[in-house]
Amino acid sequence: MKKMLKYANKNMLSKPINKFNLIVLQLFVLSFILLENTCNAGLSFQGPSGFINTPSHKTIPEKEIELSVKTRKYDSFKGDKTKDGYMTSFAFGFSPIKDVEFGIEADFDSETDRNNVETDPKLNFKVRLPSFGEGEFSQMAFGGVFDTNPNNYHTLYLTLGGLGIGWNFGGNEGIGTAAYGKYKKNNRKPEKLCLLFGTEIPGRKPSERGYKSQYILDYNGDVVSLGWRYYSHRGFSVEILGSTKTSYEDFYDYKPLTIGFGANF
Repeated sequence: MKKMLKYANKNMLSKPINKFNLIVLQLFVLSFILLENTCNAGLSFQGPSGFINTPSHKTIPEKEIELSVKTRKYDSFKGDKTKDGYMTSFAFGFSPIKDVEFGIEADFDSETDRNNVETDPKLNFKVRLPSFGEGEFSQMAFGGVFDTNPNNYHTLYLTLGGLGIGWNFGGNEGIGTAAYGKYKKNNRKPEKLCLLFGTEIPGRKPSERGYKSQYILDYNGDVVSLGWRYYSHRGFSVEILGSTKTSYEDFYDYKPLTIGFGANF
């Protein structure tokens, strides 16, 4: 395997959550209290059905397929020259039986040769667990994201009503990344445990028809993201997303804006 980037051997700065992030996280808590009747929200960046960067507590509807394409820009460096690079994420998910989903996500870098980087697909699964009451916080799901790049870390997660926790394991220090959580500069690897949040306002109902829009908020243990999605009952959607700075900026210095498209069959 090639090294992630020539900068990957440097210590990476793990920035603390700023005041803006804390305000948004407080909004998450309020949203969880007010939110009702949320259904599956499409595919997240890492592949599982969910919000923007985090998995949700629900699965793809039985016997259905989800597709997602998202692209974002970053600064690509070669010597003292800078060029715009584009990372495009393609995700595919399906549900063979009720409350179970499987998927694959792959990133395609427009500047692979320039950055001397090799991206590999991520495999994922999710199982919705039996509810133990009524309401959003009675619904749980367990899942995992497995990176086929041996340098990178895998994640197992448990989510309850959009609030969850992830555990990163495997991978190689200094050159390995994780789907969730911050990069810790002290030991040059992702943190083992990370907190996950996600919500959408207003929530979608399974029987809803017509063309409607919604706002999405989430926190993947590293960045806070805010998005706007315009969707149709015919199974198509378009979304505009924004994220705060990531602690993985020495791997990819992403710009905040992302544009995405989704489909459900």
